[in-house]
Amino acid sequence: MTLQTKHKILLASLAFRVVRLSRKLLGKELQGQFKRNSFQWQLDLREVIDFMIYISGGFETYLSQFIRRNVKVGDVVMDIGANIGAHTLTMGQSVGTSGKAYAVEATEYAFNKLQKNIQLNPDVATHIQPCHCVLEGTEISQDDGALIHSSWPFESSDERHPSHQGVLKSLGNARHATLDQLITSEGIVRLDLVKIDVDGHEWDVLSGGAQTFLKLRPIILMELAPDCNSAEHARGFQNIHRFLVDLGYQFYDFSGKKLPEKADALAATIPAGASRNVVVVPKDCPTISYH
Repeated sequence: MTLQTKHKILLASLAFRVVRLSRKLLGKELQGQFKRNSFQWQLDLREVIDFMIYISGGFETYLSQFIRRNVKVGDVVMDIGANIGAHTLTMGQSVGTSGKAYAVEATEYAFNKLQKNIQLNPDVATHIQPCHCVLEGTEISQDDGALIHSSWPFESSDERHPSHQGVLKSLGNARHATLDQLITSEGIVRLDLVKIDVDGHEWDVLSGGAQTFLKLRPIILMELAPDCNSAEHARGFQNIHRFLVDLGYQFYDFSGKKLPEKADALAATIPAGASRNVVVVPKDCPTISYH
């Protein structure tokens, strides 16, 4: 069963209350450095992503497992919507010193946390490139006053997104570019895997990276959330789906099961107010390890 995002946060909040009380009784703060699995983290346990790393060692751990199985030493990968680096560090560890992991984050709030978590792990920091960048479509707005959802606090007086429950944060001095422009400016000539988790801005990332997906053919790990995509114009889920299908991509779940080919049928597998991560694979892709 796929839960709505607000219900996932509600369940996590129950665990948060227990942890908050226990740490208060022990005289411990809710912010600090913690070691989870093989990484050091600067975490704020009042945030959902940080809290999940604290209690389970990772966020959406099945994604990290897929990355470990399929990203090899020497690969070039990109984490778009990196947030605090929940998957960036795994990418950096997987590519090794001969590879490169690019971590793209738009908001100043999350980017500062991302940089700190990279710095806390010097063994992988040398081959991770953080990019404070807003990936846009074919028209670059340069709107530095824009806000993007990048915080999921358990408790907040700020207005939340009605579907994914995020809170808006400012871009700060983020660069504005298309994905194709970023690829060119960084001198990237191969791209083996891309993770895209941008909460409603998928069309901007994809449409601004048409040449990247056409020529470099990366595997895409992508969050699908039809409720977050406007039904109007090109940003709608239908056009996002068509864009990838026209480029020769197919949709799979993380068990390797092929998902419905029609956009409506695929969207129907995602309940209202929910999302699901999928593996989007070019038809000419080598064998992928799902297990």
